[in-house]
Amino acid sequence: MSTKAKFWIDVAQHITNDTGGEPPEKWTKSEIDPFLKYFHQQLQKRCAEDLALIAACGWQHPKNGAIPDGSTISYDSFRRIFITRESQGNRTTRNMFAIYMGYQSYDDYGKFTHAEAGTSEAPANQEVAEEKAENAEERPVPVAAPLKNASFKAVIFAVCTVLATGFLLFKSISASTPSLPKTLLLFRNDNGIAVMPPEGDLPIQVISNRRYLTGMDYDYKNQLLFWANSNSSESYLGISCARLNMTNSQIIPGSLKDQHIKEVKYPAGIALYPDKEMLFCADYGDSTIKVFNYEGQLLDSAFGNRLPGKPSSVELDIANQKLYWTDVSNHKIGRIDLLTLQVDPDFISDAGLYPDGLSVDSIHNQLFWASPKSRQIGVADLDARKFKLITVDAPIAAVEVNPADSLLYCSLLGSDVIRKGLVTPDSVVFDARIPPIYTHGSRPSVLKIALE
Repeated sequence: MSTKAKFWIDVAQHITNDTGGEPPEKWTKSEIDPFLKYFHQQLQKRCAEDLALIAACGWQHPKNGAIPDGSTISYDSFRRIFITRESQGNRTTRNMFAIYMGYQSYDDYGKFTHAEAGTSEAPANQEVAEEKAENAEERPVPVAAPLKNASFKAVIFAVCTVLATGFLLFKSISASTPSLPKTLLLFRNDNGIAVMPPEGDLPIQVISNRRYLTGMDYDYKNQLLFWANSNSSESYLGISCARLNMTNSQIIPGSLKDQHIKEVKYPAGIALYPDKEMLFCADYGDSTIKVFNYEGQLLDSAFGNRLPGKPSSVELDIANQKLYWTDVSNHKIGRIDLLTLQVDPDFISDAGLYPDGLSVDSIHNQLFWASPKSRQIGVADLDARKFKLITVDAPIAAVEVNPADSLLYCSLLGSDVIRKGLVTPDSVVFDARIPPIYTHGSRPSVLKIALE
């Protein structure tokens, strides 16, 4: 087997493992387009970490510390490589996919695989054959002599008929195939807010120099990030926002709005309602939950009236039209019905010591929270109105559930570890075989998972 043939087999396997779905040869446009965007993001991250990779991708070196950027491959090129297998890509394309897999270049991949096989380099006749094939591939394909008019018209008609039929079939398949969901893990740390894929990677700091950040939420559809700042300084206290770029790796210049919302005494947790462009904020200092629109206008100064305790975390269950909040002063969790405005401040009356960091799984009707003081994780069945507290070996700062993979993400206080637990119908199981996420010295606390 030639090096290039083995290379593309390895790339296809890597893509399958990375995306967790069907192999790329079975993909349609609805899977290919999101992957190409993700592929571009991964190249940007690797090039930002190692500037020597930029040349291998055929990109220009950025100026003034900007993120490396450039073109990758098109939808048609992806199909020609992985589906129709008409192409093995040019040198730059192979470099990009080698970098995506963790190598320095296509040549680096070749050296590694030959070394793994016990040889220092590929056989000379194989290298020569591959080089000839590559040169032939890059030469223009000769065009056949013109056909006579009658034959030419018949061929054109047949080709157009096949293309039209194929287009209609492709359109039908694309319309019936759901887009692959994309997720983003956000976490608060000592310096602000960082983002990374939920499977783990080097975190990217998108908000810096915000030490008193207390809550956050991200609207993936509109790429809007909101965060609450409890700093008593008049220059910071309030809720700020910014729009992230297409790769969710940095703020779009000019979009930052510090103190976008000021009508709060001590903002803690926030939760977004993207379809209605509304923001719910637990105002710890005023014992209320306040509601604003994305423009910063106050819609309700005391949603559900004044609360009996001190709200901290707040979470929306949009599917069931419920809002939950943690009452850290009374160690309870309350609930408000968004439709009837019925308030139940004692929904869970014994939630552990200082419950915080709520997360709702509306698919399985479960609610999770962290009680760091008592080293417990709470899980409630919203249908049966029953709950349990799970004792853990370390204080959990916050939890966040991803229903799609049935995993609960837990940040550990004073640590750079985000632990993952398997969600069961009534509990959370921590298995040593599920690797944690390391944030490389960045200590996470508040967690959010945003789905595209």
